Amino acid sequence: MKTKVYDILKEEVARIVMDKALEVEVVIKTAVLSSKEAIGNPEDKHYPLIVQKERIIQANFSNSLCQAFTDMYSNFSGELSKIATMELKNDLRRAIFVSSLNAVMRYLGLIAKTTHCRNEKPRLCGYKLAKYIEETYAHPRVAMGCFHPSLLRRCLKS
Repeated sequence: MKTKVYDILKEEVARIVMDKALEVEVVIKTAVLSSKEAIGNPEDKHYPLIVQKERIIQANFSNSLCQAFTDMYSNFSGELSKIATMELKNDLRRAIFVSSLNAVMRYLGLIAKTTHCRNEKPRLCGYKLAKYIEETYAHPRVAMGCFHPSLLRRCLKS
């Protein structure tokens, strides 16, 4: 039987919650952000967030924020224990899980930069990514698991 990535993540969340003695009663709240709240007003208007094909939900765990893209969105409030055990049967639940997991990881200081770049920073990020890839790997083939216009455009030019 194949192990799903989300099953591995759920097990890891449970382990971290126990290891770090996190209170599982802590409530995580998610909110749907408008495109302006999420990405600001970038010069490039081709982002799915701007053309209304998807949204960002933002999880808040003890004032540590994380965002996740989704085409299904809703506000949510629930205990960490509920999120860790919820059935991830649709994009909304997966976005809640991923954003919440990463908000907890940010709270613990295990990750950083868990919110979307705003205004012209996505374009600048594209340049930095392409430069890093070229300096580190020369000219590899790159596969992207998402559609991010600024990153894709810059990688195509490298």
